[in-house]
Amino acid sequence: MKNIYRSLSLVAIMLVMLSRCAFSDKYKNAETNIRLNQVGFYTKGQKIAVITAPKDKAFSLKTLSGETVYTGSVLKSKFWDQAGEHVSIIDFSAFSESGDYYLQSGSAQSEPFRLSEVPYNDLLKAAAKTYYFNRATTELHEKYAGIYKRPFSHPDTAVMIHASAAGDFLPAGESIATPFGWYDAGDFNKYVVNSGISTYTLLAAYEHYQNLFDTLQWNIPESNNQRADLMDEILWNIRWMETMQDTLDGGVYHKTTTANFESFMEASKANGQRFVVNKGTAASLNFAAVMAKTSAMLQAEDPLYAQKLLYRAKAAYNWALTHPNAEFKNPVSNSPKYPSIHTGEYGDNHFQDEFFWAGVELYLATMDNQYLSKQAMSEFNQFNVPNWSTVETLGLISLASSELNNHLKKKASDELMILAELLISEWRQSPYRVTINKFVWGSNAEVMNQSMVLLNAYRVLGNVEYFEAAVSGLDYVLGRNATGYCFVTGFGYLSPKNIHHRQSASDDIEAPIPGFLVGGPNPRNIHQDCGRDEYAIHLPAKCYLDETCSYSTNEVAINWNAPLVYVTAGVESIYQQRFSN
Repeated sequence: MKNIYRSLSLVAIMLVMLSRCAFSDKYKNAETNIRLNQVGFYTKGQKIAVITAPKDKAFSLKTLSGETVYTGSVLKSKFWDQAGEHVSIIDFSAFSESGDYYLQSGSAQSEPFRLSEVPYNDLLKAAAKTYYFNRATTELHEKYAGIYKRPFSHPDTAVMIHASAAGDFLPAGESIATPFGWYDAGDFNKYVVNSGISTYTLLAAYEHYQNLFDTLQWNIPESNNQRADLMDEILWNIRWMETMQDTLDGGVYHKTTTANFESFMEASKANGQRFVVNKGTAASLNFAAVMAKTSAMLQAEDPLYAQKLLYRAKAAYNWALTHPNAEFKNPVSNSPKYPSIHTGEYGDNHFQDEFFWAGVELYLATMDNQYLSKQAMSEFNQFNVPNWSTVETLGLISLASSELNNHLKKKASDELMILAELLISEWRQSPYRVTINKFVWGSNAEVMNQSMVLLNAYRVLGNVEYFEAAVSGLDYVLGRNATGYCFVTGFGYLSPKNIHHRQSASDDIEAPIPGFLVGGPNPRNIHQDCGRDEYAIHLPAKCYLDETCSYSTNEVAINWNAPLVYVTAGVESIYQQRFSN
C-alpha cells in the first residue's frame, strides 16, 4: 500500500503499539501484580509502578534478556479501601537509559515497557486524531482514516426547529443548517455545553504548548495548510458552534439532536430527524467563552474572522445577561412532529461559574472591565476541578496563564495554588500515589482534569510536586490503576476493545479506533447498562467492564479526550524543557 498516511496513520499507530508489546512470551505473566504506565516513561523523568500484596522488600529492573540494570527497595505497603488491596510503590526514577525493560520483585513480574526520549508522541497524536474520527458532515477518506474510513454522514442542512426552540422570527418547523462539529460521545448528537469545555481545553493545549503542536501532524485533510493540525480540528467544531447561535437575538440553541439516541449503526445510516432545541443560559455562556477565547488566539492570524467571533461572543453574553436563569431541560411533548427529547441533557441550574468563565474570556479579549469585576473571584467559596457543569476554574487557568500584570492574575494564581494543594494532599497520602479519591461517571476524565489543574499550577508557580502529581495522573490512565487496564484504546498490552461508541461498534473492525480514553471505573449507574451482575467487582476503583453495553464505564466522549490531549502534551513539553540541557 503506497504511503497512505503521510504522518501518523491508524495502521502506523497499531504497528507502533504491536512493536511495543510483541515481546517474547516468556516475559508474559497473566497473574502479574505489578501495575504501571503501559505506554512507557520519559528516560529522565519520574518512573513509578505499584505492586499489590508485595511479598518481597526489593525489586529489580531488567532488560528483556534478563540482565539486572537497577535495584531498589519496595516501599512500605498501604491499604487502599477504594480497591480493597494492599499496595506498595516501586520507584525507579533514578534509572535513565532508554530501552525495553521489565520489573521483578520476588515472583511478581511486570509486562515489558519502554523508556524513551519521546514516549508520548504517538499517544498524543492518536488522542488528538479521535476528533477527526468523530467529525460530522464529512466522509472519512481512506487516505486519512485508513481502515476506519466511512461514507459522508450527517449533512445537517435541514435541522428542524423544535417547538421548544421556536421564537418570534424562527417558528417551529422551520429548518436551519447546523453542519460540521464533532459527535459528542458514543452517540451522533452535538451538544454546545459539552463542546464548551472540550474546545476550550484543546485551545488551551495549543496556547500553552504551541511549540510542540506546531511540529506534529496526524494526517487530517488540512495537514498541508499553514496551520497546526490541532487548530484546524478545533475550527471544525467552531464552525458548528457558530451555526447554533440565533443571530437575531444572540441566544444559543442547546444541541443538535435526534429525539432519541440512534441505534448502533454506521453514522451514514443514522438518518433520524434532527432538531435544535431550546436556547439556554449555559449554552450561551459556553459559546461566549469559547468564541472569545478563539477570537483572541486568532487575532494576529485572521483579524477579520477574530472580530466576527468576538461579535458573536458579546451577543451571546448579552443574551445570557437578559436570560440569567434559562435552565435547559429536555422538552416533553405529546406532539408527533415535535416529540419529547431523550438524548443527553447536560442540564445545569447554576450559572455563576459560566458567567465568570465567559466574563474572563471576554475581558482578556477586550480588556473591557465591564466583563470582570475586581470581586469576581471572591464570589466563589472554593474553585473546583473543572467538568462540563463546573467551569469556573477554566477562567482561573486563563487568568493565571495570561500576560496580565495585575491583581487579577495574582488572585487567580493564588486560587489555583489552593486547589493544587488540595490535590497534592490527596496525592501524597494515596497508596497508588494518585490524586483521585472518588469514582464517578467519567472518573478517568476527572483524573485528567486534576492533572490539567496541576500542570497549570506548575506552569505558574513552579512547584515540582505539582508536575510530579500530574505525571502520576497520566500514569494512572495508562495502566497504574487497580484494574490493570491502559484506558486508552489501541495502547498498552491491555486496553479496551469493546467501547461504547457507535462508530467503533458498527464498523466490523475488531480493534476500536485508537486514542480514545474510556470513562473508567464507576460503581454508580452500573445497574442501568449491562446489569449489576455483569460487573465482577463492585469496589469503586475496580468497577469497570470492557463491554459495549457499559456506557457507565466504557463510553468515550470529547470532554474526556480533551484533557488527555492537554496533559499528554504538557508532560511531553515540560519534560523536554526541563531536560533540554
